[in-house]
Amino acid sequence: MDQQYRHGFTFIELLVVIVVLGIVGGISLEAIRVYYEGIYRTQEYSKRVAQADHILEQASKYFETAVMNSMVNLDKDASDGSLTGACDGALNKAVPNSDYTTAFLAADEESLHTAGTPGWSEDVKVTGFMLTALDANYAMSNTIITALYPTSNLVSSAVYDKNLTSPRDQTNSCRRYNWDNAGGTILGVKTINSFTATTLTLNNNSNPNAMDGTQKYLIRTGYAFRVLDNGNFTMYSNFRPWKGEKYTQGKKNILGRNVASFGVNYNMSDYGEDPALTDRGLVHTLKICMQGLNSDLSNSTKVEDEICRERRVRVRY
Repeated sequence: MDQQYRHGFTFIELLVVIVVLGIVGGISLEAIRVYYEGIYRTQEYSKRVAQADHILEQASKYFETAVMNSMVNLDKDASDGSLTGACDGALNKAVPNSDYTTAFLAADEESLHTAGTPGWSEDVKVTGFMLTALDANYAMSNTIITALYPTSNLVSSAVYDKNLTSPRDQTNSCRRYNWDNAGGTILGVKTINSFTATTLTLNNNSNPNAMDGTQKYLIRTGYAFRVLDNGNFTMYSNFRPWKGEKYTQGKKNILGRNVASFGVNYNMSDYGEDPALTDRGLVHTLKICMQGLNSDLSNSTKVEDEICRERRVRVRY
């Protein structure tokens, strides 16, 4: 009598197949995960490079108007978080991992020119403490400043005479521009006490060596740039250090997030150590580093993970 047999997998064979399929599936899922993680990393890297370039584009517009020898670093290794403006002098050469706020005074280009008569001009005649405009209208300049910044005006703004300082001298910048808030005689800028449409009367700190026809600029505000502990790259404006105001008393704007460090450098060797080879100002290098990503795709604070970009900018004044 013939016996019929049913052919199929044994239980052991089924288990082997299931285990093999599980291994293959696990490998496939890991490969897919790695693939998509790589795509995300690439996209995030590109995004942060674009962010860094955008931040540098914004910041460079302010640095272009800086009074070159007013540029200083503030708050080296501040531990109390007060960020009140202690001055540490010359610009930091080791940009990454620095705990600096880069600050400077800026020429007020916003009130330089308008329809008809310009609101401000470099071309003035000096008589004692009085500057007389040859082709400007100071009343118009005051109107422009007040319209742009209601808390500011021409009175208590300042005048910078480029003839009175060397092109690249930070030795006494903290004292010259009152970054150290020490008070006393401030040589870098002269406060405007009063004005008419054609004249400015400066305070009694006006240097008698000021010359007719030398470059003189209106200074309305200081600027400061700092990376906060939360990664926000922050700009401070509308403060006047020559009046004892600290940058934290100014207006605060966030220019970018996930930033690790920011700093400024310059290299006189670009000009053969001779500032006379430039028309106005020297080229400075702005460097910003964005936070990178950890293995779990969260923000990394490790220096080796940072994404850094640089931009060269000509500081004109």
